[in-house]
Amino acid sequence: MKNRAFRVLLLLSTLWLPISGFAQADTVSVGVFVKDIYDINLSEKSFSAQFWVWFNFSNGGLNPLESLEIPNAKEFSNPNDFTDTIPEKDLYWYGKSYTAVLKKEWDIRRFPFDKQKMTIELEESDHDIESLVYVADKVNTQLDAALSLSNWEITGFEILAGSKQYNSSFGDPELAEASTYAHAELNIYIKRHSFGLFFSLFTGMYVAFFISWLVFFIEPQYVDPRFGLSVGGLFASVGNKYIVDSVLPQSTTFTLVDKLHILTFPSCYCAS
Repeated sequence: MKNRAFRVLLLLSTLWLPISGFAQADTVSVGVFVKDIYDINLSEKSFSAQFWVWFNFSNGGLNPLESLEIPNAKEFSNPNDFTDTIPEKDLYWYGKSYTAVLKKEWDIRRFPFDKQKMTIELEESDHDIESLVYVADKVNTQLDAALSLSNWEITGFEILAGSKQYNSSFGDPELAEASTYAHAELNIYIKRHSFGLFFSLFTGMYVAFFISWLVFFIEPQYVDPRFGLSVGGLFASVGNKYIVDSVLPQSTTFTLVDKLHILTFPSCYCAS
């Protein structure tokens, strides 16, 4: 019985040794405070934001501010930063402010009754996931109480932390074919104030439709005015389509805007 117990202990010790030999990854808490969001630009596929990013960590050999990337930023500047140490908690607190123009593939299928998700991506660029992991600071991540968006309503936000894998080692001889890095993102959900924009953008289309159908109030023998009204309505609806398309990004998606105009074109034609 004692021999069997000894064998079990020996087996457990051999299993524990390789596990305990692995170095544990450093945990870095990451949070974001958004001060402002502006220049929501559908045609340029971008929006601009001002925000603070901070890190809490216990390994003094790290500097997550220096190795931080914003993968979806077209351009950014960081005018202010700070570093602080809290000895009684054995904690380091680093932070930096950013002003950034961020890329966004807008979902315009239901424009102008659309809902969007704007994302600020944060990623570690130096230490891979085996050395450093992000943990989301969900308690302190907030939007400024005074933040408001013209023609939009902010319906919610969330910060998520995880990892992102690349199918390249970026030349690191210690890694295999792929590499994985800590990744976090702040998602902000917004909904457009739709009805005013809907009527103002599509006024030309409504006018074109009613003009073309005025031909039914003209006697059939008056061919020229009947034909002129229907053709005028058709040109007005085409012009309105160009105006609306100028504020939207190019897309192969069949959108609500396309459906409304496609319904108007044959209506104008039938009226002729």
